[in-house]
Amino acid sequence: MNSCRRNRAEHLFNRVPNGPRASKVPAVCGHGFTLLEVLLAVGLTTLLMAALYTAMSVYWTTATESYDEIERAQIARAVLRQMARDIQSCTFIEEEMSTSEEEYDDTEDVDTDTAMASYTNGLFGSDTDLVLYISRPDRDQAYISAQELMLPTDRSSDAMVVRYLMAQEGGSSLGGEFAASNATLSGPSEGLARMQGDLIGLSTAINQGDMGMQLAATSLVAPEVAALRFEYFDGVDYVTEWDSTSQNAMPLAIVIELTLTVIQDENDDRNLAETVGALQDTVHRLVVPIPVSTPYVGETAL
Repeated sequence: MNSCRRNRAEHLFNRVPNGPRASKVPAVCGHGFTLLEVLLAVGLTTLLMAALYTAMSVYWTTATESYDEIERAQIARAVLRQMARDIQSCTFIEEEMSTSEEEYDDTEDVDTDTAMASYTNGLFGSDTDLVLYISRPDRDQAYISAQELMLPTDRSSDAMVVRYLMAQEGGSSLGGEFAASNATLSGPSEGLARMQGDLIGLSTAINQGDMGMQLAATSLVAPEVAALRFEYFDGVDYVTEWDSTSQNAMPLAIVIELTLTVIQDENDDRNLAETVGALQDTVHRLVVPIPVSTPYVGETAL
């Protein structure tokens, strides 16, 4: 009963009458925000958005750098694995030398092209160039005679020549020619290059000065490689040159050192060296033992 009376009283109070008595009815006022409350809400929202943006920026930078490091490590691992496989496929036969030949000190320097044209045994390498004479059967066993060799992919035997070098503009004869001949709109094709072909076919091409055959047998392995360095371990020291023919021996191991960098897009004008979060150059090193080398015997073991 009381509830009904209360509802009726509220209905009569809120009803807006007509006529002169309308001004005596109390108006219902809505509650609003003060200027201080609005400014405080805007300030807190701004701080929250700034903190959220900073957190997302840090996350994005860290994630991008992690992805770049993983990709860089995968590239280095694949390249080093291929180079190690070629080095360990190297063939070498030690020649019997007379006493006079052993005492003869051959100090004549031999360049890479001369070595590739005349050598068929072991390896010839400098600190930035490595030529390997390997034996690897063809999977398809599609061998032809030496007189029928026309393409770099043709094989006349298991014997092959593999060469690693840097393709750079203005570099060595083959490296410079390859970088210039495979140039694109963004510039020359630079990076780690690999030449592979039949031993007889490539040796004949080098003897005849056929640069086209050598370029056809060369491919770009990794454009991310900015520098290449080899060292040869003779059992005591690390040297930067090795000639298996003149030394009549193979090194015990070869140290490969690759410097990988980021390939910058041609439309990106940023300075990656000063960009926050950009992956800097990294150095990857691998020591490859050579199974066909003669074990080193020190003086203390005699």
